[in-house]
Amino acid sequence: MLKSRNAPSKILVTEKWLRKNENLGEQLDQSLITLVSEEVLASAITTINPDGVAALVEISSIPNYQFNIKDDFVLVLDRIQDPGNMGNLFRTALAAGVDAIFLAGGAHPLSQKVLRASSGAVFHLPFQRFEGTEEEIINSLLKSLTELSNEGFKVFSTSSNKNLKKSSKPYWEIDWTKSTVLILGNEGQGIHKEIQEAFDETITIPHSEIVESLNVACVAVPLLLERKRVAYTSNT
Repeated sequence: MLKSRNAPSKILVTEKWLRKNENLGEQLDQSLITLVSEEVLASAITTINPDGVAALVEISSIPNYQFNIKDDFVLVLDRIQDPGNMGNLFRTALAAGVDAIFLAGGAHPLSQKVLRASSGAVFHLPFQRFEGTEEEIINSLLKSLTELSNEGFKVFSTSSNKNLKKSSKPYWEIDWTKSTVLILGNEGQGIHKEIQEAFDETITIPHSEIVESLNVACVAVPLLLERKRVAYTSNT
């Protein structure tokens, strides 16, 4: 029987899915399963071609962000608009051992497109989403980042070729063993100017000048996993 702190409150399945996934079906909490027709399932969700199963999860079961003294890796997503990018960033962050995510507005992590793109990572990563006007969002984020900086976190912005600063360092030249905040910016505008000015340590992924910038979800992979690589190599 599969159970976890964020287990679904109800599981909708079709007969066809149960026959095809008999072994998996036996592991589920049978009291949560509701048999429905393919038509009913299709009307309940937005997926064009549903697999035959859908889970209902209570919002209260999703982990809320609360600072923990053991946390040492925070990802900040500044106004990320594309749901696919947002979901992939959550998934990569979970794989990289990120402790929490700060969201400066942007796509909502509980939207269906983000949830699907994250492959469930949203249910495992505590996050805090700042809302309001752009000014209110940036001011709230600045306050939280300042608090983390005062706790000893190193705060790094990222830069593309078009916004490259002379002081930028290749991502492999910083000390990833320290408590770290990594900021990734909006797909079109990058990181907000006020955030860049407040925390001017910048890292970059050197690449061909033919390409002006990389997709934010692609940028996240080497940056977030570099910390895992450093930890692994230092222990071997």
